[in-house]
Amino acid sequence: MLRSLERNCGEIVPLGPAGRSWLVAAKAAARLLRLAGRNVDPTHTQFLSKAWAGIFERKLAHTDLDVIFAPVASTEIAFLETSLPIIYYADLTAGFFIDYAASLRGISPWSVEQMKAVEGRALRRADQLVFASQWAANRAMKEYGVSQEKISVVPMGANLIDVPPLDEILAIRKRRSAGSCRLLFIGVDWERKGGATALAAMRELRARGVNATLTVVGCMPPGNVEGNGLEVVPFLDKAVPEQRRRLDQLLLESDFMLFPTRREAYGVVCCEANAFGLPLIASDGGGVPVRNGENGILLRAEASGHEYADIIQALMSDSSRYLEFVRSGRSAFDSRLNWDAWGKSMAEIFRCVLSRKSAASELQSARS
Repeated sequence: MLRSLERNCGEIVPLGPAGRSWLVAAKAAARLLRLAGRNVDPTHTQFLSKAWAGIFERKLAHTDLDVIFAPVASTEIAFLETSLPIIYYADLTAGFFIDYAASLRGISPWSVEQMKAVEGRALRRADQLVFASQWAANRAMKEYGVSQEKISVVPMGANLIDVPPLDEILAIRKRRSAGSCRLLFIGVDWERKGGATALAAMRELRARGVNATLTVVGCMPPGNVEGNGLEVVPFLDKAVPEQRRRLDQLLLESDFMLFPTRREAYGVVCCEANAFGLPLIASDGGGVPVRNGENGILLRAEASGHEYADIIQALMSDSSRYLEFVRSGRSAFDSRLNWDAWGKSMAEIFRCVLSRKSAASELQSARS
């Protein structure tokens, strides 16, 4: 985000991270409470929000800025006193986060109230709310009664540096072996990302006589999950060139990406599949950046491996439709699911917010 803003929005002055000592103290208190049987989220409390507000107010007093951009920073801005316009960006709301993160299951009612109080105040405090998906925007309107006029939707981009040209991708996809099917599943949370469904889809295809394989990247399937066709790559670090190339190779050489997620705020990996023209079959379990029939196929979050196998087999037997998804997925990446597209959209939002602020200031001066 920072690099994109620098390329598209002018001079950027990072104000954080700040107040680390307060956060460390909050986390230590949360650990003590957990030992006492109370699970709390230390990052969303009114106490921490007020402490951070004071720190940022002192920073702002010595900095010449036009607008504040606050990505996933409800705690930081909820009690912030400033005349500068604030633009808040997020991919989910606190209500969904409670179910989303395993560490917050069984969270105490007090902590839930704190999370919602901090986020609600932040959403009211901000001049403009920008969400990564319409799904997240809808949740904000439903949970907090936020006006639709105050909300924009700008999807995030793929975390990639270089991507192959479309011609190279098409040449590789056209050489796909008719008798085999290489499936790719990427995720750090086997259960939440729907790993069992991806595995079931591969096994169903093999039972139908398809030479299907599944490569799992980022996590270990639970228990003694072994068998023909399964490869597990527990971890790949994009910062290591050799491992980055390995991931790129998997995205380029696989035939389908499966993303049967159960709960998802966004899913940047979907953008990465589109960048490589890798046909994507995903679930509708949240703010997934997939338009059904355009840059992927969306199934119910509860869809079975059998249903995924049906879609895969249908596309395997229809090469023209398969290549349509290759092209349309890449087109979605080129037009809207890359970070420069995100940065240009944010720049326009900044201009609109500043223009409204200026017009309101001029009207107030005229009246006085």
